[in-house]
Amino acid sequence: MLDIGFRRLPLDFPVSPTLLASIEALSDSEWLAHVNRACYDGEWDVFPLRGLAKYQDQSPILQAFALEESESEADFDNYASLQSCPELTAFLAQLSCPILSVRLMRLSPGATIAPHRDHGLCFSKGQARLHLCLQTDPDVEFIIEGESAHMSEGELWYLNADMEHAVYHRGSKDRIHVVIDCIANDWLRNMLGLPEHRELADYSVPERQAWLTKLAEQIVSCPHEERYGLRQPVRELATSLANLSALDLHPDIFLDTEFTMTPYGKAVSMTTAAQCAEEVLRTAVFVRGIYQAISERLHPEQPVSVLYAGTGPFATLLLPLMGMFSAEQLQVTMLDIHAESLEKLQALVDAFGLGDRVAVYTCADATRWQPEVQFDLVVSETMKAALATEPQVSIFSHLVSSLKPTGSLIPQAVELSAYGLDLNGERIPLAAKGRLDRATASDFASGNQQALNMSAALPEQSSIQAIEICTEIKVYGHHSLAGYDCSLNLPFVIPFSSSTQQFISGSETSKARGVVQLGYSTGSEPGYTLSFTPLTTDTTAIEGQE
Repeated sequence: MLDIGFRRLPLDFPVSPTLLASIEALSDSEWLAHVNRACYDGEWDVFPLRGLAKYQDQSPILQAFALEESESEADFDNYASLQSCPELTAFLAQLSCPILSVRLMRLSPGATIAPHRDHGLCFSKGQARLHLCLQTDPDVEFIIEGESAHMSEGELWYLNADMEHAVYHRGSKDRIHVVIDCIANDWLRNMLGLPEHRELADYSVPERQAWLTKLAEQIVSCPHEERYGLRQPVRELATSLANLSALDLHPDIFLDTEFTMTPYGKAVSMTTAAQCAEEVLRTAVFVRGIYQAISERLHPEQPVSVLYAGTGPFATLLLPLMGMFSAEQLQVTMLDIHAESLEKLQALVDAFGLGDRVAVYTCADATRWQPEVQFDLVVSETMKAALATEPQVSIFSHLVSSLKPTGSLIPQAVELSAYGLDLNGERIPLAAKGRLDRATASDFASGNQQALNMSAALPEQSSIQAIEICTEIKVYGHHSLAGYDCSLNLPFVIPFSSSTQQFISGSETSKARGVVQLGYSTGSEPGYTLSFTPLTTDTTAIEGQE
């Protein structure tokens, strides 16, 4: 998909003296200094007009700067400040693209915005930033990738914020822009004069395969430090696969009733499995890790054999890579519990001309299916944070014996760390650690059901009220997911019972806290349960455990 550095849109706004007067009437306390102080010198202020609806009645700081990623226009709403400005509201209504946030941004004379990039914020990566110039000065210079964009009052411009850009205000009056973040669509494409979009269904099979391979190459070749800019190829992948397979990713009414409960956890429905593809880093990091794992095992005499357990309808983590390897290099066994998912998947594989890379499609429960061969790689991403709910552990423990001696599970490891949460919400590191990897999976297979259990003594002088489990996923090599990279990394909190909380908070027991035990179960509801053993001789100090 082509992109440009900047371009004026053929849509002007008559800036009225009334509007400028109302902006001029805003007090300095109503303007918010931009939070990224490292990026500029002088005064650069923001006034929120539209943003995330959940912050409608919250602090202006959240309204102006809490712009976490959201792809849905429904998550955003006009704030009262915009509702009281009918002429600007009417102009925004002329923009036939989903509008996310709208902010007034004021740059004072003498200010400088240093060269920087807003990674992923450009048309070709799914979102676009528009600037409506309300007031400027001839001596304001806006530079994008070494070129100057000269914006006059009343003009609307697209600026590729993913490119390096900077602003130098050498004039004498404030530069005031309305900055609009929106979703890139065909209307905006036409306004910018970019090439017309073609649906994958209109491509020939070789064209589709070339498109998929190019997308995969974008994902695997992206420098590690720029991986957050992979929003566009991942979003394009998920949307295009859904369109090509006629699968509605976000039906108006979706109750997720089509899942299957296995003896070892929940096998999510076809639609839920497909929606996982939209998580940018989750998809990108797994694809990058699997690419490295396959590449390291290439051999001229035999293909790399991969078992993909829990493919869903897209085989999201592997399908993009299949065009990068020949059938002589790669053979995949596709396994899923839902026949409908495998039907969708086989149609997709055929549409891309990649059927010769698939050894077999098998509809079965991955916790019970018995393979007849061994594999170089066993790929399964059937989990939630803290390994709760879904059967990841049971799948790995069942299939680990199907790995060749030099083979690898993917992810290679899921690392779990426990923290205490005190009354002030502070996180206190505990010694409790857990790790699901090939060795742990083999332990489970051998009957050691305590292989993921964790325990730790609570520190003295603390008032811990709950335990938080954090999940880090080592996909392969250096490719990992941690922090808040995706939903798999979200903190999982288990509160203590009220009696335990009272015991821990007791002033006379500050030096006899106790031991926390986190026991992992692989039954029909996989996950951790919390128990607490007090270190005290007073048997009445605590009523009971969790």
